[in-house]
Amino acid sequence: MIKFIKKIKSRLLTFFANWRIQLSTRFHASREHGAAALITVLSVLSASLLLISFFGFSFSASKKVVSNKINSQKIFYASEAGLEDNIYRIKNQRNYTSTNSLPVGSGQSNITISSNGNTKTIFSEGVIGNTIRRLQSVVTITTSEIAFHYGVQVGAGGLVMGENTEITGNVYSNGPIEGDNGSIIDGEAIVATAMALDDQWTTKNNETIFGEQNTNPDVFDVAQSFTPDATGTLARIDFYLKKNGTPSDITVRILTNSGASPSKTVVGSTTLEASKVTTSYGWVDATFSTMPTLNAGTTYWIMLDTSDSSNKYWYWGKDSDLGNENGVSKYSNDWNAGIPVWNTDSGDFNFKTWFGTGINGIDGIVIKGNAKANTITDSKICGDAYYQTIDSSSLDFVNSPSSPCPTPRTNGAAYPDSSDPAAQSMPISQGNITDWENDAADGGTISGDLSITTNTSLGPKKITGNLLMTSNNKTLTITGTVYVQGYIDVDNGSAIKCDASYGVNSCIIITDGWIHIANNGIFSGSGQSESFLMMLTASNCDGSFSSGCTHHDAAVDLHNNANAVIFYVPNGLLNLHNGVNVTEATAYKLSLDNGAIVTYDQGLANANFSSGPGASWQINDWKEVE
Repeated sequence: MIKFIKKIKSRLLTFFANWRIQLSTRFHASREHGAAALITVLSVLSASLLLISFFGFSFSASKKVVSNKINSQKIFYASEAGLEDNIYRIKNQRNYTSTNSLPVGSGQSNITISSNGNTKTIFSEGVIGNTIRRLQSVVTITTSEIAFHYGVQVGAGGLVMGENTEITGNVYSNGPIEGDNGSIIDGEAIVATAMALDDQWTTKNNETIFGEQNTNPDVFDVAQSFTPDATGTLARIDFYLKKNGTPSDITVRILTNSGASPSKTVVGSTTLEASKVTTSYGWVDATFSTMPTLNAGTTYWIMLDTSDSSNKYWYWGKDSDLGNENGVSKYSNDWNAGIPVWNTDSGDFNFKTWFGTGINGIDGIVIKGNAKANTITDSKICGDAYYQTIDSSSLDFVNSPSSPCPTPRTNGAAYPDSSDPAAQSMPISQGNITDWENDAADGGTISGDLSITTNTSLGPKKITGNLLMTSNNKTLTITGTVYVQGYIDVDNGSAIKCDASYGVNSCIIITDGWIHIANNGIFSGSGQSESFLMMLTASNCDGSFSSGCTHHDAAVDLHNNANAVIFYVPNGLLNLHNGVNVTEATAYKLSLDNGAIVTYDQGLANANFSSGPGASWQINDWKEVE
């Protein structure tokens, strides 16, 4: 710009010099034109001065615009630096205050942080002189919401209650419930039908994406055919899935066959919970609260119905070699269209179907709520009874309850020929567990055993050996998910707790081996009532063998009280010794020795588990604000 103005000025001066010479010559040649020439000179001179002034003003204005733009960029970078600094501190658990400032070059960033549950809003005001730019970012700690609706939830291994044991809360068991004298369930007891695997295809070498918007062709609904070997009730289906983003729950429908494609006739439906599916492949199950009856030798279709989204969709693992001769897979953009169009997919989807097989029962238990089971024997039920078979003494008590039922007592109702209760899915999928293990490994690995001999903060971390807490009165503070590939031994007054920074969220310790807890081990969440410690083991020690197991051939053996702890044992036996009191127990099989008590905490209905207050913070929003 400056060079341009100098060039114009030079040309104007040259023009005026030449014009002056010509004017002088003409003046002497023709005096009578003098007045006109003078007027012309003055006019041109005025115009020239105006032109020079205009370019001078334009240059000054342009210089100011450039200067303001540079300052504005500097302020933006200052504001952005303030956001980045505080997000780093939050994610890495460094010290920060709700109001702080950060010098940046010739300016500074003034920060204000507000918190609301799992969300923090960071407001950054960049300032240089009198110029201000404001940015805002919202960060949220990612959690998995796990609903523990029951004081005790048990798999097919069932529940065994010793003398004078008690469960305060409801019990849902996929296996039988058996009790000795004085065993009490202070709530409802439900025993599901037993299950058996009917059909499956598990070879995975490819996948189909469905529910993704703007694909060609559109694949929103996918289906797999199958043919039951015997007539029965469909209790559960397992799927091998992963997801992208956070899609909504999937509707699972069982459709009849029409011309080698799914019809629009629905014989059963249920919901597959999206929270149990992760970004890594894993088996996840969906159970039917009302189990449809399917006929042997008849073709049916398992259909997954989704909505379309550009960034929230699903993957279903499949065998592209078409090895499943009993079924085929198809896809459609709308299964419920007037005339649906179903296209053949190039593979067989991975699935497992489970049918109800009948007898599971309740025997020898006092139940202060309702009881639901195929068979009820030698039990005292203070509420209503739903059954196929009941013995006379149990039925008499339903019709005329007495002690130990609470007062005032009212006669219960009997419902013979009731359908067997449906199996209940476990609240945590293998995909959830795999994700947590990966989160722990992201924090680094400790090779071999780790012995806690001083008060220690730990996590996220993977330990390839055992976790030993047998020194007297030492505390382990969990700052991120801990994954132990060996076993866990807690003894001699040692304590495990979630770091305070978890807030309302809960923390996790996972192990592949057994867990043994004795001699006044102490456990707690973050200090807030909604926070719990979950100890999870993948061990399959179910009481039937002893190799690699703890006492009673169990996966978890607990000798003392463990309040504010959730024990999750999906494949093995959880054994509670005499007089032990715990908060919640979920296991393939559960055994309560004499005097053991489980007291359910209502806060577990919607517990949020985080991989750790650091690594789990995610940026949800970043924008400039007024």
